[in-house]
Amino acid sequence: MNKVFTPRTEFDAIQFRHHLHQYPELSLCERNTASLISKQLQAFGFHPRVGLGGNGVVCTIDSGHPGEITLLRADFDALPITEKSELSYCSQHHGIMHACGHDGHTASLMEVAYKLSLCPPESGKVILLFQPAEETGTGAASMLLDRWLAAQPVDNVFAYHNLPGYPRHAVIVKPETFACASTGVTIELEGKTSHAARPENGINPTTAMLDIIRHLQGMPKRYATAFTLVTVVHASLGEEAFGTAPGAAKILATLRSDKSSVLNTMKQDLCDAVSSISVDEGLTSSVRWQESFNTVVNAPKQCEIVSQQAQQLGLSVVELDEPMRWSEDVAEFLNKWPGALFCIGSGDEHPQLHNPDYDFPDTVIETASALFLSIINHLHFE
Repeated sequence: MNKVFTPRTEFDAIQFRHHLHQYPELSLCERNTASLISKQLQAFGFHPRVGLGGNGVVCTIDSGHPGEITLLRADFDALPITEKSELSYCSQHHGIMHACGHDGHTASLMEVAYKLSLCPPESGKVILLFQPAEETGTGAASMLLDRWLAAQPVDNVFAYHNLPGYPRHAVIVKPETFACASTGVTIELEGKTSHAARPENGINPTTAMLDIIRHLQGMPKRYATAFTLVTVVHASLGEEAFGTAPGAAKILATLRSDKSSVLNTMKQDLCDAVSSISVDEGLTSSVRWQESFNTVVNAPKQCEIVSQQAQQLGLSVVELDEPMRWSEDVAEFLNKWPGALFCIGSGDEHPQLHNPDYDFPDTVIETASALFLSIINHLHFE
């Protein structure tokens, strides 16, 4: 996969994206993708840092003059989904595909790298950050464990995500809370099996499982001061054996809120409920949190910069009335430094994210890179 596409004087971002799409890698396994990114940056004449937070890659473009420090971020991990398409560049890794458009995000930022290699900033620094493991909510936080990165006095952070269901090339913004905090939870209940003819000899988790599910489904009403949503995604009880009364159960759910503080309260509420219900039923229990994300909070100043530069490019700007329900771990960077996550429309009828027929629209690469460069021009050339 370690293919460098162009000499320094030429770069085809669409071809680069197609290659990423063809060879996707899951979160925490993106070694070949990271290597390709690093080698492409080297081909542009840069000296990227590698291995940040696992497979992260960072490239600093220093003007050598005083000025602001602006960080642009793209993600590059894929999803465990089997692609259903007849594209010439469809995934060659069975059961893995770029169903969220991270290949397009990375190609957009690589186009920015190419343009800045030809015309570097006149003041300050631009940091191009390529992040792994976004889908699991661990990549950004892992990269910030790197001492060099964490010590950078970044003034501005900008990142984007493509968004089906909106006109192609429209720029979607929202100051303050842009996307929800969320977490997955796995609840396991352990009792004791018995013969189905003598269920009283066992400890059956059925009642506890149903009580916990009811508790989960009732949470949004109990936390109505904020937007909250709980989705039970899976439940299993016992074995498929008519002669055996169940002795174990498992529940998987997703909790989300537009306030991280509310989500944390919900988590404690659930832990207390599971513990109480399990004790009442004579069960042992465990609660495991997975794929946790904080709220994405945009700084008004940086959000306004995105809107202004989009308008200067002649792009339509849509301001959201309420936060996105999905989550994004760029939240970790925005918790540390001021910045903004925005979206670019993929098309009103474009296949939805995380679907097996999804493919990032190539024309959005030019829109995204042009907007990033317009922001850089505004902050580092004026």
